Amino acid sequence: MEQRSPDEEEIPDAQIELPWRSKRRVVVFGGHDSWLKAIRPLLPNVRFFGHELPDLGAIRSADAVWLQANSMPHKHYYRIIEEVRKGDIPIRYFRYASARKC
Repeated sequence: MEQRSPDEEEIPDAQIELPWRSKRRVVVFGGHDSWLKAIRPLLPNVRFFGHELPDLGAIRSADAVWLQANSMPHKHYYRIIEEVRKGDIPIRYFRYASARKC
């Protein structure tokens, strides 16, 4: 286990420059409004869907799907998971509520 105080912020990787541009079609679902507002400028060519019903066409055409599940209706989560499984699309989860850490 890592020994770290709770208010100690992780130092970002020096090799990552923001804003970061993905070479793949990435779709992000979920997240609080404040998180979405903070992360959109950091990932300019990624498609974000907040609380609205998931766009199944966007999922089907995506190379990867990321979820911020801390603010997502269960109904939307299961719909996304079902579509991702059908298309064998990689799915990832954000670990933090902080846009900078994500």
